[in-house]
Amino acid sequence: MAKTRNYTKAERIRIQVLHEEGLSCRQIARRVRKSPAGVAALLQKLRQTSSVRDRRRTGRPRVTTARDDRILCRMSLRDRKKTAVKLHQEWTNGGAVTASVRTTCRRLLDHGLRSCKARKKPLIKPDQKRKRLAWAHRHKNGLKDSGTVCYGLTNPVSS
Repeated sequence: MAKTRNYTKAERIRIQVLHEEGLSCRQIARRVRKSPAGVAALLQKLRQTSSVRDRRRTGRPRVTTARDDRILCRMSLRDRKKTAVKLHQEWTNGGAVTASVRTTCRRLLDHGLRSCKARKKPLIKPDQKRKRLAWAHRHKNGLKDSGTVCYGLTNPVSS
């Protein structure tokens, strides 16, 4: 597992200044409250590149721009109940953005937002439940006589 050594710009400059004062890696690490290995790696980068700035990262370039991400966030905030699929369709409709639904979800998560999942529809609606129960109460005596059982109600009626 790789170790992450993410330092802020202020921490990088402070480490550089402490190194120029003649402190060792361990002493610097204690003062900055970071690991000695991380400080050593930063100082090695300083020796190689004579700069403590972050190097350009390798990897796949982003499909969307910061502007596209802001547009997506505004769309999500406008209607909080939209699913990721609906947001994706609306976002990519113009043709400017060509991203997947998964990318849409990731961009929302990056900005602290969540896309909603479509709610599973109930097997029977509350209105239908009420009607079935009323029917069962009306036909309670008829069901007892015939010997059939009516399920799906709050109280099954049987003979």
